Amino acid sequence: MRDARGVSRHALVPTVALTLAVVLAGCTRTIDSDKAEQTISLGTAQRTGSKVTSVDCPSDQTAKKGNTFTCRVVAADGTRGQVLSTVTADTGRVRFRVPFRNTKTTERSMAVKLTRRSGHPVSVDCPDIIARRKGVVFTCTTASGKSRGRVRARQTDNDANVDYRQLKGK
Repeated sequence: MRDARGVSRHALVPTVALTLAVVLAGCTRTIDSDKAEQTISLGTAQRTGSKVTSVDCPSDQTAKKGNTFTCRVVAADGTRGQVLSTVTADTGRVRFRVPFRNTKTTERSMAVKLTRRSGHPVSVDCPDIIARRKGVVFTCTTASGKSRGRVRARQTDNDANVDYRQLKGK
């Protein structure tokens, strides 16, 4: 969670709250989209363990409690995701959910299990942004020496648990 000072309380918690400065535009207060993008970028990078190359939030969002808006996130490998943001106070306080799994943790876990199974060191490379939701399917690449392969994974619950199997061929 992030508090109003932007201090990280726990990097792996999927829901992150933040306070965004509001900008007066005439008589209407709007959310500072640059600040929202920066905070979402940092939260997504912490959550996924991957580099975020861009975040795009709409620039005309009213700071009115209950309003929602969606920001688009792009990771270094080109994978994309969406972050739903909700205005929780007319002062510009916004709560957003980073709905992505920790990719680096997933890769390490798969690599350990595949290494044990094969008896040879295996590395795993998964997409940078993977939605953290039951039923989501994603494919990772594997490498062991000169051998290359793929693993297809399916999330079995909303807690980021996965079942996976190696695919034959490349």
